Amino acid sequence: MAPLPAPHLKISLPRTNFMMLLFRLVLILAMLWPFSLQASEFIEPDSELSAQEVVEIQLLGLQAAGMDRRAGIEQVWRFAHPDNRKMTGPITRFSRLFDLPAYAPLIGLQDYVINDRAVNQTQARFVVTIRARDGAAYGYIWTLRALPAQALPDADKDNADQSRQGGFVWMTSAVSAPTAGGGS
Repeated sequence: MAPLPAPHLKISLPRTNFMMLLFRLVLILAMLWPFSLQASEFIEPDSELSAQEVVEIQLLGLQAAGMDRRAGIEQVWRFAHPDNRKMTGPITRFSRLFDLPAYAPLIGLQDYVINDRAVNQTQARFVVTIRARDGAAYGYIWTLRALPAQALPDADKDNADQSRQGGFVWMTSAVSAPTAGGGS
């Protein structure tokens, strides 16, 4: 099997690389710090984040979940669309999804590549291939919807900053069951 490209996409937006670097730095510091991440140390939904940045934040959270499962899954949870949260239940139930064979490969993933994307003003779809801890490749489809910032779940509103007043935020409404060997 040919190796997957680098663990992140090279995107022409320097802000994306900065966001990924910042997220990795926060997670590394959290692992070295004697206590878990506090709510203020997570990346929160923001109208300035693109749909692709949201997918990458979630993938990096899942990658980091190999070392700090709770924090990595909570980072993913913070970008779960309210309709998705209704289906998956509270975060304690949501975290158990990653014990299922379909989603367990995401925890501690080695790297990923976004193979395809379709984005319009209200919906986005990303075909993602991940390489799991065991080296196997799996394909997933991430589906996102734009949510008015004022419709964010209450916990997220508490952490909102002024930049989210008005506008839309991208949130994940579904992640497909995997296909073995990668996405297409």
